[in-house]
Amino acid sequence: VPVAARQPAAPVWSLPRFEGHSATETVRLIIREAIVDGRIPPGEQLRESRLVEMLGISRGTVREAVRQLVQEGLVEYRMHYGAFVKAQMLEDRLDVYVAREAIEVWAVKTLIGKTEPVDLSALDAALATMQTREARQKRPTEETIAADLRFHHELVRLAGSERLTRAHETFADETRMLLRRHPPYPWRTYAQDHQQLVDALRRRDPNTAELVAQHLRLSARLLAGNRADNTEEGTATAD
Repeated sequence: VPVAARQPAAPVWSLPRFEGHSATETVRLIIREAIVDGRIPPGEQLRESRLVEMLGISRGTVREAVRQLVQEGLVEYRMHYGAFVKAQMLEDRLDVYVAREAIEVWAVKTLIGKTEPVDLSALDAALATMQTREARQKRPTEETIAADLRFHHELVRLAGSERLTRAHETFADETRMLLRRHPPYPWRTYAQDHQQLVDALRRRDPNTAELVAQHLRLSARLLAGNRADNTEEGTATAD
């Protein structure tokens, strides 16, 4: 078959057609959601012509949306080949937790040092979701993962730095992707770890920052291949 006649195989995924004027942000969010929820798998090539056809949008808008996803770390450019969904290497995964630890440990130290009362109701609400779901499921569901992300987002937000809160939010998509592929460990620990953190914050325990650091380092160790023991009750993921 002549090279010119060869056509790449059609992807098994699809995207909703975008109706309306060119909007880079909308296109970026559509593609990003498909990457984060796994519809577009790691290593998949994002062919510009296909995205234009699927979304019904201009090449310039698609190109800019993909460029922004490269900046976010979800997509990478390969010389002479184009844009691909980034496959998370071990170093990338561990780096997410290094960055999160720096921000979340600072947040906890700030909260512990506050003289005024801190409203922990948002943490309690996220924890309640994790506890009720984990009571019925052997593995965390999408609802549980969302609650986990809310918990850690609120932990940082309560510390009061808008810049660090925005910085922390940039790790949300990568964290969500990691939680879906995380090595298992005893599932009851999933909610218990978060309960321990809330209780320590409520007591203004000076060791709370170390608890958060240990909590995140556990995930880093599991991602590095050090699996904790499984129980007969089922497994879940650390975050």
